Amino acid sequence: MNLRRKTLIVAGAVFGVAILIPVIHHYQLRIAEASYIARLKAHGEPMDLAQVIPAPVPADKNSVSNFLKAVALFEADKSLLSTNYISGMKMVARGKATSRYQLPNAEGSFATNSWEEVAAAVRQNSGAFDLLQQIINKPDLDFQIQYERVFGGGIRFDSMHLANMKRMAQQLGTATDSELHDGDSTLAVKNLRAMLALAKSLDDEHVIISGLMQIAIAAMAGPPTWEVLQSPNVTDGQLAQLENDWNALDFIQADENVLEMERAMGLVNVAKWRSSSKELLKVLDGKQVAVPSESVQLFMWRYWWSYPDELSRLKGDEVLLETARMAKTNHSFQIALQHQTKEFDSLGLNEAMSKAMNKPSGTSNPDMHNMLSQSMTGVSSILRRVMRIEAARQITVTAIALKRYQLKHGNYPSDLDSLVPEFVPSVPFDPVDGQPLRYRPKADGTFLLYSIGENGKDDNGNPSIERGVQITSMYWQNEYALDWVWPQPAPQ
Repeated sequence: MNLRRKTLIVAGAVFGVAILIPVIHHYQLRIAEASYIARLKAHGEPMDLAQVIPAPVPADKNSVSNFLKAVALFEADKSLLSTNYISGMKMVARGKATSRYQLPNAEGSFATNSWEEVAAAVRQNSGAFDLLQQIINKPDLDFQIQYERVFGGGIRFDSMHLANMKRMAQQLGTATDSELHDGDSTLAVKNLRAMLALAKSLDDEHVIISGLMQIAIAAMAGPPTWEVLQSPNVTDGQLAQLENDWNALDFIQADENVLEMERAMGLVNVAKWRSSSKELLKVLDGKQVAVPSESVQLFMWRYWWSYPDELSRLKGDEVLLETARMAKTNHSFQIALQHQTKEFDSLGLNEAMSKAMNKPSGTSNPDMHNMLSQSMTGVSSILRRVMRIEAARQITVTAIALKRYQLKHGNYPSDLDSLVPEFVPSVPFDPVDGQPLRYRPKADGTFLLYSIGENGKDDNGNPSIERGVQITSMYWQNEYALDWVWPQPAPQ
């Protein structure tokens, strides 16, 4: 065998090995990811889109037609309700608030009107409010979202109904204040219950933007609930209805549903992006990727880089689900979030997300090696929002129960145990640390009720802002507040 032939054989062998090694590596990466997914499925985790899509609402229970009719009526409305709304309780100091309906004029978010003008606008839209109030008894709104097409076929999720829900909640909040000003607690509570029904209806959508809207609407319902508790006309029966409506909201389960949907959607989308560079470019929104060339990076991502990155993202998704389920089981978000931070550190996800958030201004090139794991920034922060709204829910339910006790006995109880079982089934807990909410009756006939708040420390019911933080917001559940203190009425 001559030298030339030997050289060609060696060169061919080297070339073959050079081709074979990346091919083998490609299949090793695929197998590692597939094995992980198979293990999750074997443990009963829903990994397929069909498993996490909510069941359709039967036609006789679907209130979407009433909702859409109300939206149409409000869209045709030219009264002040179309340009201004009243947001309820007004914080006047840390831990102190006043009812907007008790003010001489209706102070809205964008303007101040007379209460007569607001009442006239509410009466003008009574038909729309009646339609929204009917949702109370059927709080299911099925907009017949084609999840398979939206998340499998590249169709954008149409969130217009969510914007309309926010608008309807704002209208209902304004009507609640108007009725309270007129001394009609019956209609006020009906409008407030309709707000809570809108929030409850979003249980039927397991999409992250819908989950955030559910939290937003529930947060909007908090101030008018506080105001109802200040009304001299409110009855125990009305308060019992409100308490049941607040108890019907389950933000932790909603978060778990969203996380399962996000994971299943991710698998569908990544498979689509791997099948086509064109599809991948769509998600990059036309951004230019780094040198040496766009096509080389896309090729590398589709066949090699995406697999370890998706595996890292899937492990991160599992941590998020474990965290949500832990918070649901032991009632302590503090312990659950510590678990999340520890596990994310071990997976390198906190570092990856930090790099994504701290990119120099004007930098648009995505890191194709960590594109999927870096995208967890938004979804990983949701549980803290859930903790805040769950704390607000628990405190609001407790405040309602305390008011019911006071209506019956003429004073507030000495402790929360006295509310059980007539007004609450068990002592309400603080979702931050899982301990009973902190409560003390005061000599002036008011009470102190609070959660230990974001910092996870009991500051003895101090609503002040953490030292060194400059912030003007008086909101009682501010993330920088030492404790989340349920506001007491400010002196007139």
